[in-house]
Amino acid sequence: MITNEYRRFAGILIELSDRPVLYWASVCGFHPSNVSNWLRGRETLSEENQARLLKALYLDLDTMKLDPSRIHIWIVAVHEPETLKDAAEAFLESETWMTMLSPDPDGPDALSQAPQVALLRSGNIRIVLLRKLFPTKMSENPLSQKAGTPWIRPSLISGGRWKAKGIASDEDAPPLLVPGPLLFDLVLGNVSIEQFDALMEKSAPWNWKDVEALARKMGLSAREVAEMIRDRRSR
Repeated sequence: MITNEYRRFAGILIELSDRPVLYWASVCGFHPSNVSNWLRGRETLSEENQARLLKALYLDLDTMKLDPSRIHIWIVAVHEPETLKDAAEAFLESETWMTMLSPDPDGPDALSQAPQVALLRSGNIRIVLLRKLFPTKMSENPLSQKAGTPWIRPSLISGGRWKAKGIASDEDAPPLLVPGPLLFDLVLGNVSIEQFDALMEKSAPWNWKDVEALARKMGLSAREVAEMIRDRRSR
């Protein structure tokens, strides 16, 4: 019998999908109110329909773990990290590796706007983290949401570590430069497991000359970079 724990798992994955209950109800052919009420603890879905919903969310019905045969996309609001923490506790192993990605400013498809992306690998589970962006407030630095800007650290997740060696989990790691179109393929789930793993293996520690060159190519001054580092460390 499917338990309340599985109801909690479904709620976490629906929230990280950034898609409304209406979407998942439609995918399964259910009335949205039945799904909403089930998530609130009411018995409005049969066991068969509960299983269908969980399968649509890519949960293995035998182990109640994430399907390892696919790359999962989680959309994260960095100012509300509780859902990501709950998901890590529910679905990830004790050791989780993270890599930050950034669009290559020298590539033929250089982008002034691009998704903010990080990769997670925990055992045989692979996840693309996509930052959920919001309108910038007048009091905020508009650079804080620019592609390639550090926005998440593995210390947010229990057992989280940078894939690049020698960097503490509560410090920023250098982003891995990738072609802009590849970032879009990642957030759409249009990459293979082999491509995902190859990207993570390219993670490397900071080379400050590269940082300086990257900042210059992105049109940032030394003061702007220093302010970004200061603001990040003060959080």
